[in-house]
Order: sequence, then C-alpha cells, then structure tokens
Amino acid sequence: MTSPEPARHALYGKLEHVLGPDHADTLMTYLPQNSSDEAATKSDIAALKSDIEELKHRFDRLEDIVRDQQKVYVATVVGSMTALTGIFSVVVGLLT
Repeated sequence: MTSPEPARHALYGKLEHVLGPDHADTLMTYLPQNSSDEAATKSDIAALKSDIEELKHRFDRLEDIVRDQQKVYVATVVGSMTALTGIFSVVVGLLT
C-alpha cells in the first residue's frame, strides 16, 4: 500500500479551499493518521472476541476450582479446631 501522506495532503488542500484553513485544520485533527494496515478489521475483532470468551471460560473453571478448594480448607480448619478444642478440654480436665 502506498503512503497515505500524498492523499492526506490533497484532502487538506481541498478542505482548505472549501472550508478555510482553520476548519480544515480542525477536521484533519479528527482523521486517523495511520495507514489502513494498522486498523483493526472485523476478523481481528472476531478473533479477539473469541480469545476473550476462551479466557472467560478459563476463569469460570478456575473459580469453580478455587471454590472447591475453599470448601475443603474450611472443612479442614473447622475439623482441626474442633479436634484441638476437644483435646484441650481433655487435657484441662486431667489437670484439674
């Protein structure tokens, strides 16, 4: 693809002639200066959407795994604390 500069320069010349230099400058500031090979296409956006959906599914699976591990952790801590409380009660009973 050829450089967009000659086309931009020609467009600016026409805008300057029709609108005047101030309005031409204002309008040109709103036009992208990059070439079309740097612009995202619909297929680029679709691929990105697909990648985002895959990440969402991975995070959902990760959330399920963390939730399951959290349940095991809580059960283990509660069980351990209950057992330690029982042992402590027995020890205190024996010492008194």
